[in-house]
Amino acid sequence: MPQRKRIVLIDDDHTTNTLNKLIIERSALVDEVLMFAEAEKALDFLRNEQSENKSLILLDINMPFMNGWEFLNEYVKLNGSRRYDKIIMLTSSIDPSDITKAEEAVAVAGYKSKPLSFEMLQSLVDEYLN
Repeated sequence: MPQRKRIVLIDDDHTTNTLNKLIIERSALVDEVLMFAEAEKALDFLRNEQSENKSLILLDINMPFMNGWEFLNEYVKLNGSRRYDKIIMLTSSIDPSDITKAEEAVAVAGYKSKPLSFEMLQSLVDEYLN
Protein backbone atom coordinates (compact mmCIF):
# COMPACT_ATOMS: atom_id res chain seq x y z
CA MET A 1 0.00 0.00 0.00
CA PRO A 2 1.52 3.35 -0.99
CA GLN A 3 2.28 5.82 1.75
CA ARG A 4 -0.07 8.73 2.19
CA LYS A 5 1.45 12.17 1.79
CA ARG A 6 0.74 14.54 4.64
CA ILE A 7 1.65 18.09 5.55
CA VAL A 8 1.53 19.24 9.17
CA LEU A 9 1.24 23.01 9.68
CA ILE A 10 2.46 24.38 13.02
CA ASP A 11 1.90 28.11 13.35
CA ASP A 12 0.17 30.19 16.03
CA ASP A 13 -1.21 32.61 13.39
CA HIS A 14 -4.68 31.33 12.47
CA THR A 15 -4.83 33.34 9.23
CA THR A 16 -1.47 31.99 8.06
CA ASN A 17 -2.50 28.42 8.88
CA THR A 18 -5.82 28.81 7.07
CA LEU A 19 -4.25 30.33 3.95
CA ASN A 20 -1.52 27.69 3.87
CA LYS A 21 -4.09 24.92 4.26
CA LEU A 22 -6.11 26.39 1.39
CA ILE A 23 -3.05 26.53 -0.89
CA ILE A 24 -2.13 22.95 0.00
CA GLU A 25 -5.65 21.56 -0.46
CA ARG A 26 -6.12 23.34 -3.79
CA SER A 27 -2.80 21.98 -5.02
CA ALA A 28 -4.00 18.38 -4.62
CA LEU A 29 -0.34 17.41 -4.08
CA VAL A 30 -0.91 15.66 -0.74
CA ASP A 31 -3.53 13.40 0.80
CA GLU A 32 -3.91 15.15 4.16
CA VAL A 33 -3.27 18.50 5.84
CA LEU A 34 -3.20 18.89 9.62
CA MET A 35 -3.14 22.28 11.35
CA PHE A 36 -1.86 23.05 14.82
CA ALA A 37 -1.84 26.51 16.42
CA GLU A 38 0.24 25.22 19.33
CA ALA A 39 3.47 23.27 19.02
CA GLU A 40 2.63 21.23 22.13
CA LYS A 41 -0.54 19.89 20.50
CA ALA A 42 1.40 18.92 17.38
CA LEU A 43 3.94 17.09 19.56
CA ASP A 44 1.15 15.26 21.38
CA PHE A 45 -0.30 14.17 18.03
CA LEU A 46 3.07 12.96 16.74
CA ARG A 47 3.83 11.25 20.04
CA ASN A 48 0.59 9.26 19.95
CA GLU A 49 0.45 8.55 16.22
CA GLN A 50 0.86 4.94 15.17
CA SER A 51 1.18 5.48 11.42
CA GLU A 52 4.45 5.02 9.58
CA ASN A 53 3.45 7.63 7.00
CA LYS A 54 5.95 10.40 6.66
CA SER A 55 4.95 14.02 6.97
CA LEU A 56 6.31 17.29 5.76
CA ILE A 57 6.16 19.58 8.80
CA LEU A 58 6.05 23.32 8.15
CA LEU A 59 7.11 24.88 11.45
CA ASP A 60 7.02 28.51 12.51
CA ILE A 61 9.76 29.75 14.85
CA ASN A 62 8.12 32.53 16.83
CA MET A 63 5.18 31.15 18.80
CA PRO A 64 4.02 31.59 22.40
CA PHE A 65 4.29 28.81 25.01
CA MET A 66 6.58 26.59 22.91
CA ASN A 67 8.52 28.13 20.03
CA GLY A 68 9.81 26.28 16.98
CA TRP A 69 13.23 25.62 18.51
CA GLU A 70 11.69 24.14 21.66
CA PHE A 71 9.44 21.99 19.47
CA LEU A 72 12.51 20.71 17.60
CA ASN A 73 14.27 19.78 20.85
CA GLU A 74 11.25 17.78 22.02
CA TYR A 75 10.67 16.29 18.58
CA VAL A 76 14.20 14.88 18.48
CA LYS A 77 13.62 13.27 21.89
CA LEU A 78 10.29 11.87 20.70
CA ASN A 79 11.58 8.74 19.03
CA GLY A 80 14.01 9.81 16.36
CA SER A 81 14.59 6.35 14.94
CA ARG A 82 10.91 5.92 14.04
CA ARG A 83 10.23 9.39 12.64
CA TYR A 84 10.34 9.77 8.89
CA ASP A 85 9.21 13.38 8.83
CA LYS A 86 10.95 16.29 7.14
CA ILE A 87 10.83 19.60 8.98
CA ILE A 88 10.95 22.90 7.13
CA MET A 89 11.17 26.10 9.15
CA LEU A 90 8.55 28.31 7.45
CA THR A 91 8.88 31.64 9.14
CA SER A 92 8.84 35.39 8.83
CA SER A 93 12.04 35.61 10.88
CA ILE A 94 14.93 37.26 9.05
CA ASP A 95 17.22 36.95 12.04
CA PRO A 96 20.57 35.63 10.71
CA SER A 97 21.03 33.58 13.89
CA ASP A 98 17.75 31.72 13.16
CA ILE A 99 18.97 30.89 9.65
CA THR A 100 22.32 29.64 10.99
CA LYS A 101 20.62 27.65 13.75
CA ALA A 102 18.30 26.01 11.18
CA GLU A 103 21.23 25.11 8.93
CA GLU A 104 23.02 23.48 11.87
CA ALA A 105 19.97 21.62 13.25
CA VAL A 106 20.06 17.96 12.28
CA ALA A 107 16.25 17.68 12.37
CA VAL A 108 15.70 20.64 10.00
CA ALA A 109 15.62 19.86 6.28
CA GLY A 110 15.22 23.48 5.15
CA TYR A 111 14.46 27.11 5.95
CA LYS A 112 11.87 29.05 3.95
CA SER A 113 10.46 32.54 4.30
CA LYS A 114 6.72 33.14 4.47
CA PRO A 115 4.42 33.31 2.64
CA LEU A 116 3.94 29.79 1.29
CA SER A 117 3.34 29.84 -2.45
CA PHE A 118 2.16 27.10 -4.78
CA GLU A 119 5.62 27.03 -6.38
CA MET A 120 7.35 26.64 -3.00
CA LEU A 121 4.87 23.92 -2.04
CA GLN A 122 5.43 22.03 -5.31
CA SER A 123 9.20 22.17 -4.77
CA LEU A 124 8.93 20.95 -1.15
CA VAL A 125 6.59 18.08 -2.01
CA ASP A 126 8.79 17.02 -4.94
CA GLU A 127 11.90 17.06 -2.78
CA TYR A 128 10.61 15.63 0.49
CA LEU A 129 7.46 13.60 -0.14
CA ASN A 130 8.06 11.90 -3.50
